[in-house]
Amino acid sequence: MLSNLWEQVINLSLFAVLLRVTVPILLSALGGLISDLAGVINIGLEGLMLISAFASIAVGSLTGSWVLGVVAGIAASVLISLAMGFFTLRLKVNIIIAGFAVNIFGSGVTVFLLNVLFGATGNYNPSDLDKIPTVIIPGIESIPVVGKLLSGHNLMVWVALLAVLFCYYMLYRTPYGGHLRSIGEAPDAARSLGIPVERVQYSALMWSGVFTGLAGSYLSMGMTSMFVKDMTAGTGFLALAVVVFGNRNPLGVFFGALIFGLATAVTTMIETTAGSGVPSQFVKMIPYIVTIVALVILALRKHRKQLAMSGAGA
Repeated sequence: MLSNLWEQVINLSLFAVLLRVTVPILLSALGGLISDLAGVINIGLEGLMLISAFASIAVGSLTGSWVLGVVAGIAASVLISLAMGFFTLRLKVNIIIAGFAVNIFGSGVTVFLLNVLFGATGNYNPSDLDKIPTVIIPGIESIPVVGKLLSGHNLMVWVALLAVLFCYYMLYRTPYGGHLRSIGEAPDAARSLGIPVERVQYSALMWSGVFTGLAGSYLSMGMTSMFVKDMTAGTGFLALAVVVFGNRNPLGVFFGALIFGLATAVTTMIETTAGSGVPSQFVKMIPYIVTIVALVILALRKHRKQLAMSGAGA
């Protein structure tokens, strides 16, 4: 088994799988980051991804256009995010409860619509789906190592990488980003300065819906070409852990997503390796074990920092 895994590392198969599984974690984590910085933590990432994945493949299969499918997935995610904002910001419903309600709603409504619209119960696999395209860079594809590193990846891989830069610029190089972060840290102080707190928080939830919509669309129309009941399989919760592990910073979120993506990629490699001899139940635990270890390391790091600060104050 180890020799097979090493062979896949050498021929860069692991790198290709890593990029593929990191994209939904990274995109949804960026969405969770923006809402979290605005003080409206989005627990509903899992449900938003499911809804957008279903809306994307449903519209994409009916129209024959992956662009319209992705737009539909983003629109559905944004609408649900705005609805969650209405309940939490206007009606003062607890944001955690609203997020879990979105997760439950996403799991239930997608199965219901799957049966009503397509007569399917567990999955929907259209035969003529126009998937999100793969980007082939001319002149690079034939180069032995560089070709596999840079060419032949799904378009959403490049969108995710550009999204990291976009979020960093928006959060730390624009007045909007300054307002958003100040609201998350001290909403009353921001309100006293004339910053429209609720409006900015609504916009943060919209951004969260956009990035989560991209993640869900990629799951059903890029990473696969089907919709499966509860196909997110905890990706939204992994994304929430990445936000914390990444120290609430776009670059930190990027490296955190790579770590969690690597754990998922290794899991996929072990499961697809013939004669591995490792129980599948144990293999499926790897991403969640990494999540627990990462959060423990983060807690210990914060504890040491607090001890150092209290020692300096003394």
